[in-house]
Amino acid sequence: MAVACAIVGLDPIQRDWIEALKQAHETDWFKIAVVGERNLSLAREVGQIFDVPFYGDLRRMLLETTPQMVLLDRPADMSLDFVEACLQQNIGILSLGPPVQTLEEAHRLSLHLQPKTHLLYTAPQFSGSWGYGQAHQTENFFQAVQFLRGDWSAANHAVARLRAVQYGAVRSLSVLAWDAFRTTIEVLGLPAALYASINGGSGQQDNFTDVTGDVGVVMKTLEGATAVMQLSDQEGSLRREISVANREGRVKLSEFSYRWTSARDKLTEEDSTAPTTYVAQALRELENFCRHFTAAPSPHRGWPHLLPETAAMMTAMIVSHRTGMAESPQHFRGLNR
Repeated sequence: MAVACAIVGLDPIQRDWIEALKQAHETDWFKIAVVGERNLSLAREVGQIFDVPFYGDLRRMLLETTPQMVLLDRPADMSLDFVEACLQQNIGILSLGPPVQTLEEAHRLSLHLQPKTHLLYTAPQFSGSWGYGQAHQTENFFQAVQFLRGDWSAANHAVARLRAVQYGAVRSLSVLAWDAFRTTIEVLGLPAALYASINGGSGQQDNFTDVTGDVGVVMKTLEGATAVMQLSDQEGSLRREISVANREGRVKLSEFSYRWTSARDKLTEEDSTAPTTYVAQALRELENFCRHFTAAPSPHRGWPHLLPETAAMMTAMIVSHRTGMAESPQHFRGLNR
């Protein structure tokens, strides 16, 4: 049976997701049921793209329609109440970027979820890419990691409009930072110290979703491993790469390739696959979510949401930029509990 989907917050500049949703709408496993927005004119614009009913009142939308899932690109003026209401009704959420805006919201939303859940998936997620998946199958690549370097870049919506970037745009730098920090946690665990410098907007108060510009981040774990991240929402279409080193050697990963060299810089193993379009990547994320969402309960169903951990790193990034000092994501993780 087709999964009935509500679309909320999707900006028409995200042509990859617009086209992927149109393709999925023509299948027997997915249908677009309704569009909801806080802004009626935007709801009408997106609703007309898919030729489905639209609502300018999200509460009324949930009362009058019965979506099974929501494709959510959460705008700054949306309350967490809507997200919580969906989860309370077992409505799944595929979130384009962070579903939360603050550390407090992350703790609050995690109360509605098991640590591993089929009800929430945040895209993009580098750990779901072909390159990461292939490298992760080889245990020695990610054992006793000493150093991690990452590079995440894309155009935010404003830059995408200015430069006519139609595919692979993101709402803001927070989308890139959330994915990069989640990847760091998966490889190294939650860092003990983080230093960040932001060349751009650093957000208001403790809200991290409107951070924009170019960011450099240096992190260190209690075990002595170091991670360095470069993030920018001022470039073109989404691009992500990491390099991970340990005593055995170094693996360089992109979404579609990996290359492992020994400690003596001898090529040991490499592989790649043909890059797919941004539309195909969006469609794959959608299919992956629907497959887990409709699957029978099992230990393999769903994903760790890592909400408090990732939000703690986002908060540490903002605070470090403002104080000019290293901050502790582990400390922030313990707040608001």
